[in-house]
Amino acid sequence: MLSCRLLITTLLIAVSSAGCAFIAGQDDPGAPGEGVKHIRLNYVETLRNQASLRGEGFLDVVHTAGTPTTLQRPNSVFADAFRVYVTDQAQPPRVFIFDRGDRTASILAVPVPPAAGSLVNPLGIAVDIDGVIYVADAQQGKVFGYDRNGALLLTFGKTGDLAYPTGIAIDKRRNRIHIADSHAHLVKTFTILGERLFEIGVAGPADQRPKSPAGIALDGEGRIHVLDSRSRRVLIYDPEGRFMRSFPLSRGGAGDSVKPGGIAVDSAGHIYVTDSVNNNILIFESDGSFLRTWGKTGNLKGDFWSPQGLFIDERDMLYVADQTNSRVQVYQFIK
Repeated sequence: MLSCRLLITTLLIAVSSAGCAFIAGQDDPGAPGEGVKHIRLNYVETLRNQASLRGEGFLDVVHTAGTPTTLQRPNSVFADAFRVYVTDQAQPPRVFIFDRGDRTASILAVPVPPAAGSLVNPLGIAVDIDGVIYVADAQQGKVFGYDRNGALLLTFGKTGDLAYPTGIAIDKRRNRIHIADSHAHLVKTFTILGERLFEIGVAGPADQRPKSPAGIALDGEGRIHVLDSRSRRVLIYDPEGRFMRSFPLSRGGAGDSVKPGGIAVDSAGHIYVTDSVNNNILIFESDGSFLRTWGKTGNLKGDFWSPQGLFIDERDMLYVADQTNSRVQVYQFIK
């Protein structure tokens, strides 16, 4: 019995320690076939708590949820050069900050209910160039801006501007924040200081307007990629909100069952969308043509269980909020 346990532990550590250049999806086993584009994603790390941030043990394999200092239900991710920010829908809800500099994990000390700025249902998250942390609270119909100590700096939605905010994306070049307001069927764009600029979805043909925008991602030119969960499409607009094109979340066959959760765009223009029904990620070309799926159901590296938010930083690091596995998986896109 002891030798069997030792063998299993050794195998788990071996699987955990091995880096993967590419992890194929369930419907796409093995290496890409003829005419299928190879997308290279190297495993970097798994984030759960301070121990995993420091690479201690094989915590990317062992399920360690349920403790106050460990991710439980990660929903959305944002990362800059120094920190990774994660909304966690645990009870009580919270925001994790993984600091790569000092290799620590902490929880943002936001106000305690019923004080203004307390969190009820935190979804989207983003950070501007001044370090202000924006968190979309869908249930309260507000987006809160905090400093790194958790002090409330500003609020979007005080006058009913937002109904059910979900995804957030910040255009740092133009100092704008785009907010997916799912129940209002709109994407609302404000200045960083809260001045409303324009709305996407008010005018134009029905097929150019989102029905239930859930996530937002920007490419290098500031084009706005909107994940529409109800119509299972991605709609793309220019930086001023003018419609450009859209495409369905389909693998190319009829009757695809997809439950989209998050969206991201890499520097080569590939568009990634999480599918929490099939526990994988759909990858498309910039024109919307389907490339392949990535990942499968499970809890090892490259496996997912109800993946939600996605984020790609300026270094092409891909962050996946692997919700039911209570972790964030990090990969490097290699051109």
